[in-house]
Amino acid sequence: MDRNQEAKLKKAGIFKLEDARKIGVSQPALSRLVKQGKINRLGRGIYVHPKANVSATADFQIALAKFGQESAIGGLTALFHYNLIEQVPTQVWVLVPPTVWTKERSYRLMRTKSDLTVGVEAKDGYRIASIERALVEGLKFSSKIGKTTALKAVRAALKNRQTNLPKLRKMASALHLDSTLARFVEDITL
Repeated sequence: MDRNQEAKLKKAGIFKLEDARKIGVSQPALSRLVKQGKINRLGRGIYVHPKANVSATADFQIALAKFGQESAIGGLTALFHYNLIEQVPTQVWVLVPPTVWTKERSYRLMRTKSDLTVGVEAKDGYRIASIERALVEGLKFSSKIGKTTALKAVRAALKNRQTNLPKLRKMASALHLDSTLARFVEDITL
């Protein structure tokens, strides 16, 4: 690997084998670099240069690399990211299409048929559900997240003026979850 290739891998931060190939680094060469300690392997087919500037959201970037560009951070992870819950998630919760599966215990997949472009914000190297989408889907998946946790998160967001009920209704409508939000409105406004 020449210096130009190394600089490109370092700049890429977290990258996949396909990204390395585009730069001109083959799979055998990448394996040698891992053995030499010049590249770190984060998981199957996912790598990072040891001197890359990887942010505190590296877990989010890794999840996006594993589950595809249309996936997004959601569920408890998104609620924690927005400081709406105190409980630190033990898994990274990821919104994915219904066909995506994993056996890795460090991820909790939320398979959804809802459009993964609606209410999803692109950040530096990852995508995350907007606060409104995270709250509405928190109510939808309250059996997984916990009804009390979902309601506390919505109440906290409203109290802290991070969002409002009309924005939540608009998001629920966009995701075709009007009835889900309607079931919880009375509990939210108590």
